[in-house]
Amino acid sequence: MKPPTFQDRLEYLGVIFFVRAVRLMPDWMAVWLGDILGRIAFDLLRIRRRVTVANLRTHFDCDRTGPGAVTLGRRAYVNFGRAIAEFARIACIDVPYIRSHIRMEGLTHLDRALEKGKGGVLVTGHFGSWELMGCALVQLGYPLTFVVGVQRNRLVQSLMNRLRGECGIRVIEPTSLLQTARVLRDNRFIAMLSDQDAGRSGVFVDFLGEPASTHAGAARLALLTGAPLITGFMIRTGLTRHRIVIEEPIHVDRSMKATESVRRLTQAYTASIEAYVRRHPDHWLWAHRRWKTGPG
Repeated sequence: MKPPTFQDRLEYLGVIFFVRAVRLMPDWMAVWLGDILGRIAFDLLRIRRRVTVANLRTHFDCDRTGPGAVTLGRRAYVNFGRAIAEFARIACIDVPYIRSHIRMEGLTHLDRALEKGKGGVLVTGHFGSWELMGCALVQLGYPLTFVVGVQRNRLVQSLMNRLRGECGIRVIEPTSLLQTARVLRDNRFIAMLSDQDAGRSGVFVDFLGEPASTHAGAARLALLTGAPLITGFMIRTGLTRHRIVIEEPIHVDRSMKATESVRRLTQAYTASIEAYVRRHPDHWLWAHRRWKTGPG
């Protein structure tokens, strides 16, 4: 592992300062600050603004069917800034806060999965305040382990994992499918973000009208272990209020060849993510180059 660079250390100090600052604020002020930072990132710093606007124009056709790409892109950055502020404060979240600020739908699907004793594979995307959703579920007693990717800045990644740990979330890096499967043996939920470009190792499925290389680890894990495959999403209903929706488990058909089962399952949870993106386009991270890898 390479030692941290000067830039890595500066970024780390900046994140530390932000985390400590928002923890001193009431929740509404912290989220409002995230709102402002999102606007700065989009309008002044213009971080990946071109990618965001191009994705919206190409894959959402928003200039003709609704708000312009720039307007919707700005709203997406605002929501992302709010989510970052809430992530920084997840150690401050407790059950009374969750009961008063977050409405839950579909938790019975998680309860039934635990009753079967095989845990569950919980799939979501970079949608809404996904880190807060994980914290809320853990605080309500659902055992959750995040599969986290390796970040360029290891100092910031370690900090992010410490924040998750303070809330009770366990983390694991995707080193192997078998290692991840062991977590399910303890009747825990494995949570994965499955909405980013997976390169040549991904499975191509349709997403917003175009083939997209997609991580299929969730599908392979469900087929390997027999654990239910469930999608879940967090929708913002106010400045500091949300709604968590847990969908019914996706049917796993083991009568087909494994490769076809993996493709169909991957398409199924990708379609679920797409449905929520279409309903709430300002909740999704459009700044990612989702269709970077083309088929063939």
